[in-house]
Amino acid sequence: MDRTSSFSSGLNHPLVWIGVIVGTLISLYVMHAIWWLSLPLVLSIIICYVSKPFLQELRRRGLTQGQSLFTYLLIGSFLILVCILIVLPWVASQIYELREQVPMYWEQVHAFLENTAKDLEKRFPGFREAGLMSLVERQLDTSEEMLVSKILPDLAIYVISWIPPLLLIPYLAFFILKDGVQFKRLILRGVPNAYFEKVLLLFHNLDTQVKQYFRGLFAMTFLDTITLGIGLYLIGMPLGLFGIGQSLFLGLVCAILAWVPYLGTATGCLMMVIVCLSQAPGNWLLVLASVCLFVAVRVIDDFFYTPMTIGKSLSSHPLLTVLIVFAAGYIGGVIGLLLAMPVLGIWMALGEVFGQVWMDERLRARHRATRQLRRTHAQKGLL
Repeated sequence: MDRTSSFSSGLNHPLVWIGVIVGTLISLYVMHAIWWLSLPLVLSIIICYVSKPFLQELRRRGLTQGQSLFTYLLIGSFLILVCILIVLPWVASQIYELREQVPMYWEQVHAFLENTAKDLEKRFPGFREAGLMSLVERQLDTSEEMLVSKILPDLAIYVISWIPPLLLIPYLAFFILKDGVQFKRLILRGVPNAYFEKVLLLFHNLDTQVKQYFRGLFAMTFLDTITLGIGLYLIGMPLGLFGIGQSLFLGLVCAILAWVPYLGTATGCLMMVIVCLSQAPGNWLLVLASVCLFVAVRVIDDFFYTPMTIGKSLSSHPLLTVLIVFAAGYIGGVIGLLLAMPVLGIWMALGEVFGQVWMDERLRARHRATRQLRRTHAQKGLL
């Protein structure tokens, strides 16, 4: 998080950091346990932050608050319906088509690894004595059988199972937008008067940072999708490998994977290499071009896209990021990986609020004095 902001010392206490880490891991565990509710709830909150400019534009055009929310609900329901009727079945069909094409792709991977193992056995006798070739063949046969018979069918069923939770998103977002102010007031009613002003200011800053983060994340995902998609289309154009739709879809997948720091970026690059090898076996120039494209986009992200969109909001130390990402993957699987950084960022912001307020000796003294005055007044009333 940006240390130049008004949050300057809230996370300096080790107990606050312990609370942030424990709260993040518990939240990810709970979200994984009730993913059918937590995932649409988190997506609804993100959509609320992203769609507020749209609602404000409707208000500027003369619509009332209720009319703006009703228009949002209609548009959101339509988009979700399109996603359910078109996008998800298409993704599932692509997975089943991939299942039919796996033997062809796997044969190319098998030949590549087999040639590599033979070359290693020729160069290093120790590998031949250890039976490297037979070990590689056994592992490849086992992996192919598992991929075709279990992983891909389960993945298609998992994609289809997202349909009911997706139906909740526009309605949850509608009520969050409608009653969000009352919910904030309900929370602030529990804040003692001595802390109220500072907590109100800090929560305003927290809301601003979270809003900037989510809007920036979506903006950077869009920019990455366009950059990767067009780049992949251009490098595959001489061979006629990728259509513009396929290129943009692959760019979108890589851009979403980039939500997971480090691990997601490496996975996206590896996926792009595998796709290039499957489309043009043995064309290592195309593989090199795709890797260079991916590296170039990451550089553009670091120097241009990230400062323009996300900035430094909700950022954390690289070591903490890596540990949280691996812990989130272990606790919550794919959902945990995707939600790790937003959840960590929110807990860091809450930790800033708590640290700034609770560690302020002046505010604590005011709170103690207020409690003492109330106790004294109550005791006098009993006499």
